[in-house]
Amino acid sequence: MAGWEEARRAWQDQKRAWKDQRREERPEGAPAERRGPVFGWRVWLLPLFFWPLVLDVVIELFRGHPARLAGGVLGLALAWMAAARMARGQPGDLKAGAVLFGVAAGLAAGLAAQVFPPFAVALGFGAYLGARLLTADLARHEPLPEPAPPPETPPQNDPLAGPRAQLSRVLAAAPHLPHGALLIEAAGAMQGVIDDLALRPTRFSEARRFLTVQVDGLSRIVERLEAGAQPPATLPPLLAELAAAARRLRTQLREAESEALDIQVKVLSDRLRQEGL
Repeated sequence: MAGWEEARRAWQDQKRAWKDQRREERPEGAPAERRGPVFGWRVWLLPLFFWPLVLDVVIELFRGHPARLAGGVLGLALAWMAAARMARGQPGDLKAGAVLFGVAAGLAAGLAAQVFPPFAVALGFGAYLGARLLTADLARHEPLPEPAPPPETPPQNDPLAGPRAQLSRVLAAAPHLPHGALLIEAAGAMQGVIDDLALRPTRFSEARRFLTVQVDGLSRIVERLEAGAQPPATLPPLLAELAAAARRLRTQLREAESEALDIQVKVLSDRLRQEGL
């Protein structure tokens, strides 16, 4: 008996040391291990409550009652779909599966058994509650939903963050203001300039005046219109000119890039000739 006790203690010590070793090998910050949910026999036994429908479907095939046949088929199909949904073990699957069980029971009672509709609804609700009660302890095994990714924030030193915010405000307010279409057109053209500058940060100095005058001016116009100011007759031509100026600036930026590329190609070609390549 003493030898058996010593062997049992040695086995417990070895098992405890093995657990400590696994705990030490786990990387720092890794989630603690837990047993996975056993969504097996209990979930797949729930559809067996609908086994009489199998006989009913066979009988109704020969009796020729389409409504009862449809009720039996729908009840069986939805019950197995509910079990399959619960067996996944993802967040919300247990509740969704219980709802499907309730719908299956209600349809089977109302169509296959020809139960009075209010009673069929009550039976479906009872089946839903029963499925929830039978699987209530499995809910703690469901994995937690993944946290939503944090919203992207622009870099603190982004010189285009301010103009982007101003144009976003203009585009949001323009549909409710006088000459909204012209406001949207001008803001859209300016947004195109900002998008080009984001791709060509070396050209930012060339468009600094545009950003400080036109974008800021359009934002101030929208602020006055939101405050209830009556637009003068000169506002539509001004908005059209702002949009045209933004398009001209985009064209100039692209032409400058094309000229820089031509110069680079010419310099490289001359260098290759000088090297005799």
